[in-house]
Amino acid sequence: MSLQALVLTLFSGLFFLLGFIVVRFVKAKKELSILATSLALIIMLGMLFFDLVPEIIELTAALNGSKSYKILITLLFIGLGALILKVFDLFLPHHHHHHKDENDNLKEHNSHLFHIGFILAISLVLHNILEGMSLYIIATESFGAGVLMMLGVGLHNLPLGIEVASNMELSKQGRKMQWGMMALLSLSSFVGGLVLFFLGSSLSDVPLFFLVCIACGMILYIALFELLREIFNYRNNRFTYFGISLGFILLFLMTFFE
Repeated sequence: MSLQALVLTLFSGLFFLLGFIVVRFVKAKKELSILATSLALIIMLGMLFFDLVPEIIELTAALNGSKSYKILITLLFIGLGALILKVFDLFLPHHHHHHKDENDNLKEHNSHLFHIGFILAISLVLHNILEGMSLYIIATESFGAGVLMMLGVGLHNLPLGIEVASNMELSKQGRKMQWGMMALLSLSSFVGGLVLFFLGSSLSDVPLFFLVCIACGMILYIALFELLREIFNYRNNRFTYFGISLGFILLFLMTFFE
């Protein structure tokens, strides 16, 4: 059963690779990037409110202290996750830009899209490791439930893989790093499962709580300060609304796999 659970964590990550393959065979990369950015925002917000936040609430039971203390610790480590990504952000080349018209500097715009794809990939790796751990634990208890969760996780990973790959594809620098980033994303869930495979699922709730909070802060930072701003720049583009609508549809469908 443990080996089967480990295989499921590998399959869940391969949806990232599927997103990468889709991007490689689509010519309208700008339109795909706009659609994928909007789609990813909705998926990530759904991930926050339907996956991470409930898991954090459940894990607070492992903490000692009053309710106020638990809330404070939770907010502190969520803030730490956002801060870690912000500090990392400061060491990247300047990427902010403003869309004054459709003829804005293409090089600057592509640099910004590469930046979003790059830090999105980095932040998702930690989340996927934790998600792989959760999937592994559920699958070892019930393989059928593990298969359903793997499909739900895959639906998360597919649009996010499209988002990362389509943004990085627009940059020459991104093309050089794309295979490495997508391989890292595709295997990150498997790494989480592999850790528990060797530890025998012995990770306690307290360190898991801290890790989930940090991952939540990273995802929140990406959603609010990167993806939302990019969507606002393309608020008059129909592909923005296609992506948002598709995101809500996917979130609705994923309720059948949980």
